[in-house]
Amino acid sequence: MPPVRAKLFGAWEMNWLAYNEAHDVKLPGSSGPAVGFLMYPQAETGKERLDSLDPDNFKYTITSREIKA
Repeated sequence: MPPVRAKLFGAWEMNWLAYNEAHDVKLPGSSGPAVGFLMYPQAETGKERLDSLDPDNFKYTITSREIKA
C-alpha cells in the first residue's frame, strides 16, 4: 500500500476512516434532524437526541474485536 499512502495523506496510518466528506447526514432509524457532520458519537433514546457534548449525561465505550475471515 505505499503508493496509496503517498497519494492520500503522506503519512496516513491507513487504519482511520474518513468521515469528513459528508454533511447534513440523516442517521438511519433516527427520528431527529440531520446531523451537520460526524465528529462526535450520536445517540437517541426514544425520540430524543442526546447531547454528545454533555459528559455528565452522555457516556459511551468503544470496543473492537478481530473478525476471522
